[in-house]
Amino acid sequence: MPPQESPKGELPITGVYSMGSTSSVGQSCSSDLDIWVCHQSWLDNDERQLLQRKCSLLESWAASLGVEVSFFLIDENRFRHNESGSLGGEDCGSTQHILLLDEFYRTAVRLAGKRILWNMVPCEEEEHYDDYVMSLYAQGVLTPNEWLDLGGLSSLSAEEYFGASLWQLYKSIDSPYKAVLKTLLLEAYSWEYPTPRLLAKDIKQRLHDGEIVSFGLDAYCMMLERVTEYLKAIDDTTRLDLVRRCFYLKVCEKLSRERACVGWRREVVSQLVKEWGWDEARLSMLDNRANWKIDQVREAHNELLDAMMQSYRNLIRFARRNNLSVSASPQDIGVLTRKLYAAFEALPGKVTLVNPQISPDLSEPNLTFIYVPPGRANRTGWYLYNRAPSMDSIISHQPLEYNRYLNKLVAWAWFNGLLTSRTRLFIKGNEVVDLAKLQEMVADVSHHFPLRLPAPNAESALQPVRNSPSGDYRQPGIRPDGGLPQSGGSF
Repeated sequence: MPPQESPKGELPITGVYSMGSTSSVGQSCSSDLDIWVCHQSWLDNDERQLLQRKCSLLESWAASLGVEVSFFLIDENRFRHNESGSLGGEDCGSTQHILLLDEFYRTAVRLAGKRILWNMVPCEEEEHYDDYVMSLYAQGVLTPNEWLDLGGLSSLSAEEYFGASLWQLYKSIDSPYKAVLKTLLLEAYSWEYPTPRLLAKDIKQRLHDGEIVSFGLDAYCMMLERVTEYLKAIDDTTRLDLVRRCFYLKVCEKLSRERACVGWRREVVSQLVKEWGWDEARLSMLDNRANWKIDQVREAHNELLDAMMQSYRNLIRFARRNNLSVSASPQDIGVLTRKLYAAFEALPGKVTLVNPQISPDLSEPNLTFIYVPPGRANRTGWYLYNRAPSMDSIISHQPLEYNRYLNKLVAWAWFNGLLTSRTRLFIKGNEVVDLAKLQEMVADVSHHFPLRLPAPNAESALQPVRNSPSGDYRQPGIRPDGGLPQSGGSF
């Protein structure tokens, strides 16, 4: 970017700050980086576009090194004017303002540029933030151009809380483990509404009072502490256990495995696990997450879904209790609603996906499709087992999945990652469909439906429902249920 003629000789970029899990116990080697690039409000559109392009190039360069980093351009007056981005990217949409600033203030790490003014303002002066800051300037205690001033944390409206919670629900669909803790923090805020104790204020108050608790006021541990306090108060032991597991998995220290060097993060997690009373068996199970298969993943998915729906029900009760008129833009609400329906609505022929970033590999070395004809004790249709078809192994195990139609069962196994090019296939109990025809069906599915597709953007969520190009799997001479020739079914 060429040199700028700036007011009072100030530089266009006022500061660069990381926010989120950076430098906390929640940051692991796989954590992404969220970087705020704060700039002067007098930059024109062309200058902002140039700066955005530079940030995009830096993101690409970091990706080439295996680092996931996102840069966000933040106008220094953004929060004073209630400006926000959209749901199209990793921004917070039009649904957050104070809550985004709350997260920034409690997690920000200054990488370059001005210090953050908010940290200097006592909590008791928060309601008169601007007046207090002006008095500091007037008395010469602080020099204005040396500080980043994004504004104070004013009162939180019910509308903003509702919109922010919807946003977290949106995030939790794709990354449930990552989003659970933040979702429950917002729920804790709603429980205290209309006078919630924002966590950033709590951390600042303790810092000013010299109360260095929770492992040096670690932002991630403080968030867990607040959520724990809330869940204990409402006697919700189920979600408390879940949030502790989510925290442990996020930190990724794997305590069941010996380490030559014991770092501070490992010491923190070891102390917490001891307080929770976890045994070696539980630690080993969690540390083996990379090898979880369909049974464990489905159990985890159901737990996460139950927790998400409980938060959603609590959110609806909050809205009714406050006679809410939602302030989030209709477009954002539309995006959120459509994505929720796409993820969870049960529809005929729809394949239910059970592994939203829970385990990296559900592939099975062996899959057996068994057909049960009419007149038997079990339902007529197809049963799927993750083992070779020896009678002892089949009888002593529950099927992974059932469907009346073979093609839909194949689709379920394919889209959930159990069925891969390396899987050995077996088929039993049907004279019409043999192994060759099953393999042909699998080949057609893998050809027409790649597993790695671009994530749908916000614009696509607002479009009318439509069918994407698909294959027709009415195998010649085969009914979808594997019976005698008849007009078939497709998916």
